[in-house]
Amino acid sequence: MTARLHRRPDWRRECLIAANRQLEKNYQSQPSACVALQISRNYRLLLTHYDQPDIKQLWQHLSQHWWACYCRQKQLPLHSQYDFSFAIN
Repeated sequence: MTARLHRRPDWRRECLIAANRQLEKNYQSQPSACVALQISRNYRLLLTHYDQPDIKQLWQHLSQHWWACYCRQKQLPLHSQYDFSFAIN
């Protein structure tokens, strides 16, 4: 199976997307700051897998959304949101 994965150049991106789908389902049934943080980090990692600005902007938006969920769960102030603008360029 590992050899088959390495022949597909998009396997890392597909794994991150599949992981986030599962994590988002888990978060919906049982909200957790740790899960929100992991989802945010995965979307941020996805920024490195695309060159198209519109897709990068989508991943950036989703990462920020889940970071905001994390902040709410941890009761952190809103100004603690990261600035992800560097990731689009």
